[in-house]
Amino acid sequence: MPESMEDFYEMFEASMKPVRNGDMLEGTIIEIGPDAAIVDLGSYMDGILPKEQLEDGESLEDLKVGDKIRVAVRRVDTRNSQIMLSKRDADRVIAWSDLKSHQEEGDAVLVKVEEAVKGGLRVRCGSARGFMPASQVDLSYQEDLSKFVGQELKAELMEVDPEKKDFTCSRKRILIKEKEMAKERLFQTLKAGDRLSGKVVDIRPYGAFVEIENGVTGLIHISDLSWSRVKDPSEVVSIGDLVEVGVLKVDPENERISLSLKAVGVDPWSVLDFGVGSVLQDKEVTRIIASGAFIKLTEQIEGFLPISQISDKRLRSVKEVLSVGDLISVKVLSIRPEEHRISLSMKEVDQESGEALPEEMSFYSTDDDEPTTNLGGLLSGFRLDE
Repeated sequence: MPESMEDFYEMFEASMKPVRNGDMLEGTIIEIGPDAAIVDLGSYMDGILPKEQLEDGESLEDLKVGDKIRVAVRRVDTRNSQIMLSKRDADRVIAWSDLKSHQEEGDAVLVKVEEAVKGGLRVRCGSARGFMPASQVDLSYQEDLSKFVGQELKAELMEVDPEKKDFTCSRKRILIKEKEMAKERLFQTLKAGDRLSGKVVDIRPYGAFVEIENGVTGLIHISDLSWSRVKDPSEVVSIGDLVEVGVLKVDPENERISLSLKAVGVDPWSVLDFGVGSVLQDKEVTRIIASGAFIKLTEQIEGFLPISQISDKRLRSVKEVLSVGDLISVKVLSIRPEEHRISLSMKEVDQESGEALPEEMSFYSTDDDEPTTNLGGLLSGFRLDE
């Protein structure tokens, strides 16, 4: 009720203001019937909102007496003192106005995919319908767009035309921005020593790339895949594997992250079950080079057998005695855990029995690069009666 005559005259003048087709008005629902709602528009005429003029999927049961509502004028019936209204038309005008504002501000919007068509997706934002080109759906081209039908996607508005009731949008732009933000955030917080989980996304001859967050990848160099020697990264990991990795180095300037798979496990060099002087039997020759051979001692550790420690005889080539795959017995001459090196001797072990030869029969050096002097070798060729 008006509080004074002045308020009364203001309300009266407002009620007499002309209302035209297409006007956007705000009113209050004062009654809800089976076929229409009555809306108080501040006019001497009643506003009639038929159920057919609600948005798709809405019903009169969704409305409540006392609710404020935005409506569009479809027709003014002065004979019956009624204003025919449409909430659907108002919602669409508001939707297009909001879309234009979002485009100008660069805001992201949620769109629902209604249909996959040639060249892209038909989408809907509120009551406004638009299009998302296939090239803008994802970071990479998606051949099957039907999987997006029914999904709600975050998108950036590329073009909005309220007059033509059309808009185009891009999910790809949002994904690119999110990827850059995630990368920036990660490089600000990540540090050496951190542990992360990730997925192997690519394998190259020199290592494996692991995605650790929203398109941000790090490299596990082949030497950091395992404590044992790896010839091909695919021996250790496969694309799609979920792995736990340790961070070795972070280079924000060049956007590079060095990772290690072996850093998250137990260092096998810290739990050796043998020591200097131990004799290890039936160990496999895994690799031969000019200066010696590598011998597999455990699943993750190899030792080096210098050519001078293979035989009492002077050898021109390791292959005169050994081949890859041979099983031999060796004696541990030295262990340098900090360098991850173990020096071995084959000639200090009887290969038939697998037992160490008596120490007085030989002298050896623990230096891999120096030849071993062997007493038996010095005496060979001499006879006692000479």
